[in-house]
Amino acid sequence: MCHKQLNWLCLSMTDFGKNLSAIRKQRQLTQLELANFLEVQPRMVGRWEQGQAKPQFDYVIKLAQILEVSIDQLAFGEQGREKAVFDIKNKRLKELCKQADSLKPEDQEVICRLMDMAIKQDRLKQIIS
Repeated sequence: MCHKQLNWLCLSMTDFGKNLSAIRKQRQLTQLELANFLEVQPRMVGRWEQGQAKPQFDYVIKLAQILEVSIDQLAFGEQGREKAVFDIKNKRLKELCKQADSLKPEDQEVICRLMDMAIKQDRLKQIIS
């Protein structure tokens, strides 16, 4: 019997697997790439996607973080999707972010570091003034 607050854990693992597979593909990740992010064997991701095994809760959290979705969306698919709270208003920045999303991970990391430095510099300026 499922506890009310843990209903998402009681869903069919086949449904979870289909959702995981669809979201992974939307993010243009292979099972191998996702497995590397999670530090698990690629066959484990395959077993999750096929509904043959269920991930431990800490992996569900990591999956949601890596795939940038809510746990509800992983569990319930589109009906679990939350509305986007954040939208980039600067059109140029938004377009550059879209383009950067297709770069190699190491190039994306360079961009993230530059953005992080700019934000920290701005915060420092605010504190000083």
